[in-house]
Amino acid sequence: MGIFDYFFSHAKQKQDKPIRDKIKNRTYFEKVLEKRMTEIHEDKLTISNGCNNLFINRVIADNSIDVIFVKYSMDADIKELKDIYMDSLSYFLHGFEKENPIYNDILNRVSLGVLLNIPDDNIKQLITYVQQMDEQAKPADWTPDLLLWFMLNSRMDEDKIQTHANKLAFPKLYKGLFKLTQLSDAQAAKKALIDYIGKWYNLNKDAPWYNNHLKTSCYRGYWAWEVAAVAKILHIDDSDLKDNSFYPYDMVHWEDNSRNYRRTTNITNSI
Repeated sequence: MGIFDYFFSHAKQKQDKPIRDKIKNRTYFEKVLEKRMTEIHEDKLTISNGCNNLFINRVIADNSIDVIFVKYSMDADIKELKDIYMDSLSYFLHGFEKENPIYNDILNRVSLGVLLNIPDDNIKQLITYVQQMDEQAKPADWTPDLLLWFMLNSRMDEDKIQTHANKLAFPKLYKGLFKLTQLSDAQAAKKALIDYIGKWYNLNKDAPWYNNHLKTSCYRGYWAWEVAAVAKILHIDDSDLKDNSFYPYDMVHWEDNSRNYRRTTNITNSI
């Protein structure tokens, strides 16, 4: 096989390799990824040249979440996604904007923090961020939210759990998901999880990303990070959702293989 044949064959194998997303192909996502990565690079250069304002920090943070979406939609290793998340976290924190809070962006950031199992110190940074939002954002634009605090409280010591949130910011959208946090029966929780993910896409029909797959270069993948985060926190049996188009199963279970490997290694070494 000649060198050109080799590279052509290698490239074709890569393109043929299955990806997680069921709607677009690898070539599509690679184009979107290149655009987002270029934007992040240019904005970081702008900051390094002395223009470090809230807006640029927010754009870098938002584009970084887009990169996580796109890379997950392909076949990225979850550890790589965690590195991207951690690199972008400071930009998210520095881009704090009490005048124009976007709930979905904050929910994605917190949900991914739970799924990626970021360190406690970084969870505390997110807690401080949401606390500041609860205290400083305009009441018309923000409501202390039970769902966000359920996720954040799952990583807090018992004596530091926050209880000041008393309702959902978007009950029509998330009451079915929050219901899961109130169930003690494992089978009931599993059924409620399956029922909710079945409704998830249509529940989000007013979201700016709804039907993005019909637009040009807008689609990143439809992933219900918040649903997966709740399932992970509660250890709900999600085995029936392994191939679901909206449920990021690999994001929930990425640490399982490493734990199983360590357990097997320890058993082997003890023999």
